[in-house]
Formats: sequence, C-alpha cells, structure tokens
Amino acid sequence: MQTIMTTPAAVKALPTVQLRRIAIGARIYAAGTEGIAWRVKSGAVRLDRITPEGSNYAGLALRGDVIGAETLLFGKYSFEASAIGDCELEPWLAAGKALSGESLLQTLAAAERRAADALALRAGAAFERVRQLCLLLARHRDDGRREIAIPELRDMAAITNLTEATVSRAMSRLRRMGILQRQGRRRGLVLVGAEPSFAL
Repeated sequence: MQTIMTTPAAVKALPTVQLRRIAIGARIYAAGTEGIAWRVKSGAVRLDRITPEGSNYAGLALRGDVIGAETLLFGKYSFEASAIGDCELEPWLAAGKALSGESLLQTLAAAERRAADALALRAGAAFERVRQLCLLLARHRDDGRREIAIPELRDMAAITNLTEATVSRAMSRLRRMGILQRQGRRRGLVLVGAEPSFAL
C-alpha cells in the first residue's frame, strides 16, 4: 500500500504541543504562512481565500475535518482559517509519520462531503439555509439533544450567502418556533430541538 510522508517543511513547522485551543473569533493561521495540517477535534473553522480585493469565504471545517493539508505539498497555507466556535485542533500527522493510502482516501472523501454540505448552504430558501447551518454546527449531548455555539452573524451570512439582516430574521424565527432555545445564562449557547421537530 502506498504511503505519504510529511515534507521537510511540514516537519520543521511541527509544534511542540499536540493540541491547540482556539477561542471563537480568533485567527488560526494566515494564508501564505508556513505550518502544518490540523485535524479539527471540536468546534468549527471558517476558511477564506485572500485576494487583492479582500477576503472571500472559501469553506467550512467541522469536527474530524482536516485543514491546511496543502502544507504537505507546498509548506504554506493557501487559505486563512479562523474559529467561528471555540475549537480544539490536533496535528494531522506527527513528524515522520506515514499516511496510508486508505487513510488519505478517507480524508479526501470526507473533504468532498464537507464541500457538498457547504455548497448546499448557499442555495435554496434563506430560512432553510440557516436551519441547516445550525444542524451542521450542533453537537450531540448525552440527553439526546443538540447544543451549538452561535457564530457571529457576519460568519453565518458569509457561509450561507445571505445578508446579516436575513440571517438575524431566520434565527429569530427559529427561536419563535422553539427550535432554538437559550440555555440559562450561558452566553451564545442554545439548544437545538430533536430532529422530528425540524419538520416544517
């Protein structure tokens, strides 16, 4: 079976820590800088393509996804990555560790599914786009419900290709319908109702 090894540039850039904790709103890495590939252990990451005209939304990474894989070939990041929820990241490959062909195919398949998810969030009715984004961002709790940390409106708008005002109205509707419920005084956290309650 074929294997892929980390490049010298990636090995050199490997951090001494095995886990990075990134607060919501913080930049994880900038385009054009050196670094390594990371696996999202928890949270959500927004990827942006940087152009002379500014930054443009390029993708979304969630738990289990790999970001920065291009550094294995080029040694530098092609996109800017920022946390749209509190994140935990772990190195995808340790220095000198081999990546099997099967593992690589699994990662590519996951990336393809995530790209399809991201594309679906940018088409269709505005309310449905926002609802689906909430479902994607939600994590399951032990009691069977789903919990999410709501990103900034500007991030939700960029991901869904909507205006901030439209996203705000959709979120208000979700709350009025009881689909999203605040959890006490925990800032930015809501509960997502059980799956059957999402039927419109």
